[in-house]
Amino acid sequence: MGRVQGKVAIVTGATYVDAGGLNIGGATATELAAEGAKVVVADINVAGAEALAKILNDKFGENTVLPYGLDLRNESEIEALIAQTVSTFGTIDVVVNNAGIFPGDDVDVANMTIEAWDNVMAVNVRAAMLMTKHALPHLRKNGGSVINTSSTHAMAGDSSLTGYGASKAALIALTKFTATQYGKEGVRCNAILPGTTTTPPAQQLPQVIKDIYISHTPNPDLNGPTELAKAYLFLASDDSRGINGEAIRVDGGLLAHQPFVADMVRFGQMTAGANE
Repeated sequence: MGRVQGKVAIVTGATYVDAGGLNIGGATATELAAEGAKVVVADINVAGAEALAKILNDKFGENTVLPYGLDLRNESEIEALIAQTVSTFGTIDVVVNNAGIFPGDDVDVANMTIEAWDNVMAVNVRAAMLMTKHALPHLRKNGGSVINTSSTHAMAGDSSLTGYGASKAALIALTKFTATQYGKEGVRCNAILPGTTTTPPAQQLPQVIKDIYISHTPNPDLNGPTELAKAYLFLASDDSRGINGEAIRVDGGLLAHQPFVADMVRFGQMTAGANE
């Protein structure tokens, strides 16, 4: 008996791509399907969603996973996704609002355009609100779990990605409001805050950049999508029924330490080398 046996889940931003494999949404869909859920994988990258669905249907059985292409900036397309999910699988128990963007024009405040700001907010925050809004009639019938993907960028600043950080902070507030408003009806809403994760885009970073992220992460290495997916599975399952309105960091300890720790470690290594 799987941990989410018989549940129906929607995961946005869920794909498989040849250059890099699973993203966080794809890994989450994999964990949910492996533990008995029916899953709709929804993404603007239709080919990536279809590739993921084929892999999972081949592995876990035909009609386990339904791929769905949409642009989350359009409410009508979100409504259609909800309707298709219910038509195909009968209900909705879990919504994973994972889709998000961090485009190159999301820069510092002084150079931010309104177009860049609005685009990030539309995908990262408004879409999560609309997904939750249109799923709520089904979630409120039998209870369910909404999981929003925030970020460590919600907790600390950066030299760019201003809109991204603001949008991810807004998701934490949306999480708490949703939990407060619908918790008595059995609807739980929590957020996961990934740190730098070895998703397909991160794999393309120069090694010098990866090394910076690794040096600031207390764990031996960066989390992969599967490490994140285990946390989503937990929050989707009844094992987490006592958790509601929480923002949970799954960042390998990235924000657990003082910001100068990596520099002090390097300093100690240099000092030790000088004394040898």
